[in-house]
Amino acid sequence: MEFVGEYRFNASAMDVWLALNDPEVLMRTIPGCDAMERVTPTDYAGHLKVDLGLLKAGFSGKIFLSELDPPTSYRISVEAHGAIAGSASGSARVRLIDLPHGAVLHYEAETAIGGRLATLGVKLMHGTATRYADKFFARFAKAMDERAQRVEQLPPG
Repeated sequence: MEFVGEYRFNASAMDVWLALNDPEVLMRTIPGCDAMERVTPTDYAGHLKVDLGLLKAGFSGKIFLSELDPPTSYRISVEAHGAIAGSASGSARVRLIDLPHGAVLHYEAETAIGGRLATLGVKLMHGTATRYADKFFARFAKAMDERAQRVEQLPPG
């Protein structure tokens, strides 16, 4: 499956970059995520629960960042395994572009699924993945706005 998307944020590309690399922000914004930790500067491990309608499943996963060019671009690769549901993997090329009043994030992603996930059908999985991406970016945008408000409220140092 292939996905392409673009999201705008009321923050600089550097602020978005820093938040995208913050395990606490990721845990709060990835739908169903109940654990996220940085293993190395470019590797993360986590767990999430996914509701696919007929199938509710937990996945343990790893995230790897490569081709880093802060705060402009990177590649994110994901491997996830669920005891009941099967496996999913994928990667995305992420680009951040500064604009006069914020930044835009553009991504191009490819995913592959196996096990029971594959039996649900590509169309259902594509729709679910798109909904989860939209939820993530809506939550992430809210987290970015909250982060900006906290910075604005800090007394001058």
